[in-house]
Amino acid sequence: MQNINTIKLATFNLCNFAAPPFAFYEMDNIYTSQQWSQKTRWLEKTLRLLDADIIAFQEVFSAETLRMHLDKLGYRYFYLNQDCHIEADYIYSEPSLAFASRFPLTQQANLPFLSGTEGEFSRPPLHVTLDIGDGHNIDFYNVHLKSQRPASDILDSTLESTVEQWLNELHASHASTQLRQTEVLSLHNAIVTRKKSTYNPAVLLGDFNNNLDAFEFTPLRSNHLRRQPLSTKPIFPYTLLDSWALFQQRQASPSAVSPITHYYGAKGNRLDHILLSPEFDISDTHSLFELQDYQLVDKHIIDPRFGDDDVSTDHAIVSITLKRRDQSE
Repeated sequence: MQNINTIKLATFNLCNFAAPPFAFYEMDNIYTSQQWSQKTRWLEKTLRLLDADIIAFQEVFSAETLRMHLDKLGYRYFYLNQDCHIEADYIYSEPSLAFASRFPLTQQANLPFLSGTEGEFSRPPLHVTLDIGDGHNIDFYNVHLKSQRPASDILDSTLESTVEQWLNELHASHASTQLRQTEVLSLHNAIVTRKKSTYNPAVLLGDFNNNLDAFEFTPLRSNHLRRQPLSTKPIFPYTLLDSWALFQQRQASPSAVSPITHYYGAKGNRLDHILLSPEFDISDTHSLFELQDYQLVDKHIIDPRFGDDDVSTDHAIVSITLKRRDQSE
């Protein structure tokens, strides 16, 4: 296999990619033919602009339709975590995750939920491996963690009292956070376990459905044993680094403002992240790659144009560019 020295990666929430006549979640959620044509035109135009080598997609309902559009753009390889679930013949209820790639990837088994815990991933993370030549592989993990919406199986629409509705909603919101927290713990455990056995660099990308400093992401930020700060060294190879923060470190004029990838009303958040293992940090003497660029495609959410962007996606697209270091350096 030819060596791969530069890779551009992206994470892309498609926002309900369901081709008509199929609906997403509810029977009234069906794109008109005009809306669907507009959405797919926007998608192809954006993918050409993005020009990424490997893309992690979330909210994929019509997988074969997405594969067809990607194939036209030169993405010959397509991987799915699971088939979409269809209810009542035409209503999609559970979206899939997908990887599109210009390079062949090896799909691994879906990650297990942490042993000893109850539940399962709301959307099973998709794990693939890229052989970049010279005996090096990279593991990529595509995730779409549980949303912050109150858990639907706990919400009770029959409650009449406002106070009871309030208490019920708080319970359901807590359940969503708790599930997302267990998802993160399961995810982190699986990534570390894999790296211990393969020593592959790891990239975790996707829609985390919260800012990275949220409490539930503590495992992803952990870098030493509690009350043992000197334990950092053996743990460091298994830590994960925020690509945006890493890129800012090497800028002459770093930005103190975190980028926004999603708006809820007027409030902006960074929900879409790309995390990297230490092999991508050039300050590490054993680093194999250099993070050259971090970019956002966000015009469609900060300055949308009607007739072009209104049925695109409500997330910005995050991309990074990685370059293999010359080991003689």
